[in-house]
Amino acid sequence: MDRKVRAERPDPALPVRVGRLQQLTDGVRRLTQDNPGPFTGLGTNSYLIGRAGEPQIVLDPGEDRDDGHLERLVEAVGDDRLGAVLISHAHPDHWPLAPRLAAQCGAPILAYDARAGLAPDRRIAEGERIETGSLELVALHTPGHASDHLCFLLPGSGVLFSADHVMGWSTTVIAPPDGNLEAYMATLDRLLELDADLYLPGHGEAVCEPRRRVVELQDHRRARTEQLVAALRQAPGTPAELVARVYTDVDPRLYGAARMSLLAHLESLTADGLATASGEEPASALYRWVGGNASR
Repeated sequence: MDRKVRAERPDPALPVRVGRLQQLTDGVRRLTQDNPGPFTGLGTNSYLIGRAGEPQIVLDPGEDRDDGHLERLVEAVGDDRLGAVLISHAHPDHWPLAPRLAAQCGAPILAYDARAGLAPDRRIAEGERIETGSLELVALHTPGHASDHLCFLLPGSGVLFSADHVMGWSTTVIAPPDGNLEAYMATLDRLLELDADLYLPGHGEAVCEPRRRVVELQDHRRARTEQLVAALRQAPGTPAELVARVYTDVDPRLYGAARMSLLAHLESLTADGLATASGEEPASALYRWVGGNASR
């Protein structure tokens, strides 16, 4: 058991240190995996939730790419029992290490549902409470980034584990068909109603002013929609053509990810009757602005 880290003064604003166990708040530690990239930032944040001497929960153990992260997670659990391995969603940077961790520690895997190779021992329902000693997590179904996405609220602490739904270092990619812009905006509204003043995301550092960040993300999406409408009014285009006209502030090397989110905006406009798509595949269709009143 990592007694030194547990004895440190908790600090949620600690900068991410890959591979180092960090105490953020009472009962919450972060261990960031060494899997950097354009979608993961410095790496995937695994969280250990539970007070010293009580059962622990590991949220998002990360990728199964080497033994180092697994060994550090097991060492962090130490003499405390691992009560469960939680998965925020089935994207492959969050969960593939779960079966090995669960098998080594004798813990069940919990997730919203089974998909993309993820086979949980138990599915988590909206509003379900997951106890770990004197702490308790509440599962919140927050589709948008992914249809199976879960955030977890730690009642009484002001802490929300926001996974990929809200991050401070980057906006969230919304990739259809599993990602959905309307669902994302609706669940951002829901987060604003929560009693939470600290978000601990799946990648990057803690979001210490979460309400402001949520509003920023909503404004960002609305601004992208306005930019897309202006581009379509000027001329029709495919997602590949439109991304360069809309995402003028983005490094072209990131156009692949930007095109996925752009498609989510296009599908929203099409569903509202404001645009049409010519072609069988949404990702390669030609989109035209038709205007008119939104259908929803």
